[in-house]
Amino acid sequence: MDAFLEMIKNVLVFVALAVPGFLLVKTKVLSHEQSGALSKILMYVGMPFMIVNSTIHKVDFSKSELWATMGIAAAIGVLFTLAMFFASQPATAMEREEKTRGMMRFCSVFSNNGFIGLPLAAAVFPNNPNLYLAVVIINIITNVLMYTLGVYLVSGDKKLMSWKKALFNPVLIGFIVGIVLNLLGIQNNTDLKPVVNFVGYLNGLVIPISMMILGMKMGGVKFLQLFKSWKTYYVSALKLVVFPMVIVGILFACRAIWGDGLFGFDMIVGVFIAIGTPTAGLASAFSDHYNGDTENAVAFTLGTTILCVATIPLLYWLIDALLLL
Repeated sequence: MDAFLEMIKNVLVFVALAVPGFLLVKTKVLSHEQSGALSKILMYVGMPFMIVNSTIHKVDFSKSELWATMGIAAAIGVLFTLAMFFASQPATAMEREEKTRGMMRFCSVFSNNGFIGLPLAAAVFPNNPNLYLAVVIINIITNVLMYTLGVYLVSGDKKLMSWKKALFNPVLIGFIVGIVLNLLGIQNNTDLKPVVNFVGYLNGLVIPISMMILGMKMGGVKFLQLFKSWKTYYVSALKLVVFPMVIVGILFACRAIWGDGLFGFDMIVGVFIAIGTPTAGLASAFSDHYNGDTENAVAFTLGTTILCVATIPLLYWLIDALLLL
């Protein structure tokens, strides 16, 4: 119960942080379209520096188990994202409209790790570097596959997949820079403390800005319209419950076979946070850019985001209870 209460408190704090953005749009001080500028600041400044800051302070590359965590998380990220990609095809076969079916698949597979997953992991588990690292690695894998398989799902055109954008995304660059600075020992060099402080200041942008963006987007839509279609509930169920719990179930099976050394609390909960978060915020941006199903992209993204307030704490409580057995 303590684990459940801790998680739900943090989720509610995140919801509260979205209120200013929501009110600014509802009172017409800002328009919801202006969240795009904040999204770019978050993507190209806040997120990379959050990764750099965490890699500098939380990761000890001299520990062999850390490299094992990275390797397993990378394998999980690739294998399970591909599994969800292929499983989403029969799961959405009832939808006849190609663009809508592609968007349903995209929104069922790709998570909002950057704006919600990483900040949530940092807030709830500030002293758990292995768990946070698992979320970071899966986030990197997700970004790579989002610009390839994700673009294909939205556009329906394989030629539009971009390996350049996939491999040079801000999260991956931030992680590489963080590794270099960590190995150089910048965190222990008093002469370079201003640099460390600089990174820390920009790291602080992520949680408030990410939630303000979410609030602004919610302020631009009517909540009741989001849930008029069965598709919103169906995609939300796949994204927030079915896929995450099937994957967690497989990890519990791995734990039973190979023990909790590599499949302990850190890995299982880290994977759950990385995969059980709402639909990636890039869904609507991709749909605009590649002429996809924009209306459903917004509905699915916001629908999963609203519903995750209940699903993340409840499923975390269940996972934590099972880990104690």
